[in-house]
Amino acid sequence: MNERILVVDEDGVLRENLSNYLKKLGFTVDVAATFQEAINTYASYIHDFVIVEIELPDGDGLEFINKIKSLNPSVKTIVTTSCPSVNSALKALKLKVDDYLIKPFVYEEILTFFKKPAEKQKTEKIIPSFEEKFFSIIGESVEIKLLLEKIKKIANTPTNVLLLGETGTGKELFARAIHEASYRKKKPFVAINCASLPENLLESELFGFIKGAFTGATSDKKGLLEIADGGTVFLDEIGDMPVGLQAKLLRVIEDKEIRPLGSVTTKKIDLRFISATNKDLLEEVREGKFREDLFFRLNVITLHIPPLRERGKDIEILAYHFMRKFAIKMGKDIKKFEPQTIQILLKYPWPGNIRELQNVIEQAVVFAESDTIKPEHLPEHVRNMEVTPEKKKDIPLISIEEFTKEFILKYQSVYTEQELADMLGITRKALWEKRKKWGLPRPGEKI
Repeated sequence: MNERILVVDEDGVLRENLSNYLKKLGFTVDVAATFQEAINTYASYIHDFVIVEIELPDGDGLEFINKIKSLNPSVKTIVTTSCPSVNSALKALKLKVDDYLIKPFVYEEILTFFKKPAEKQKTEKIIPSFEEKFFSIIGESVEIKLLLEKIKKIANTPTNVLLLGETGTGKELFARAIHEASYRKKKPFVAINCASLPENLLESELFGFIKGAFTGATSDKKGLLEIADGGTVFLDEIGDMPVGLQAKLLRVIEDKEIRPLGSVTTKKIDLRFISATNKDLLEEVREGKFREDLFFRLNVITLHIPPLRERGKDIEILAYHFMRKFAIKMGKDIKKFEPQTIQILLKYPWPGNIRELQNVIEQAVVFAESDTIKPEHLPEHVRNMEVTPEKKKDIPLISIEEFTKEFILKYQSVYTEQELADMLGITRKALWEKRKKWGLPRPGEKI
């Protein structure tokens, strides 16, 4: 059962107890205490069911129902209230709320509701009905279906996994899906970006330290590996881990124990490692930048995350998902794309993959003034990729690397470094590395 439920209630005790009850039944549960928290949470996920209190501290639960149903009429909803009235009951009826419960209520009332068949709901979504999801991974393409089948087979094993794919393909999302589908799901999932911290800080973050281990260590601190004990550690950008730390990580994997900085004793831990990189690790091994023994320890099972350009069938599905997400966050009643807009999205090569698509749709939602996203709401560089069939034959195909290089050269005088990185779906560090690799200084600067 992968159904996701949102529980919105100001009462912290009720919220926690109901959430725990539903989790034991196999549901994935999100919670919110206020109207605004509910808007933000609902916009971040696809919820199958919503349970919301009418009397929220900063708004009306029925108004929340009205907002989400304007974008997804098929979402199943229950409203609860400690102050029932004919007026609120009539409003709930008008909004086609599925149940109206008066507090206090017994949880079995809700369970009866959730046991109703969900098949009808799947065919009523305003998001295209062919949308499928597996722990928030959305897609209907053959490539994603095959990948998800592999994930389902390996998830409930202790085996380490290496995720390979371009920047922006959602490698952390896949890592979380593996964790959530495993027997470790009730234990921590800890994500660590190996490229974001200098070596000395990364080591202390991983292994922790004891008081007096170094200047400024005024108390003991648990490392992320110890915090994740029993769960999953996601090592993002593993190809950027310093070689010195690679040896220490190898010992952790082999001996299943850690030693905090400054300590003379070790601690036993039980971890599953999921690593990710957009680099060619075998090439890194050949160049001496990555340990071969660590590579084989992490690379027990390899999963290749396909780039978005190879998932054409999913582009429209994801576009609708992001449209819905940002429309809710911005309080806009946007429901569809013009057909020409979808055609432009399908033709664009998406060098920044899903991350770039998300940024493009967010911009489109910002500029949309009606219930429809039109071509003019898309960024110029996306619109300019559209070509007619006659012209298309005369345009030479270029690689994603060449497209990225040309994109940087064309727009570096228009956008800031952060804006360029966001549109390409990469970090500023990655953008700097590409500039260095290709010898592309910003105007007036030297590499």
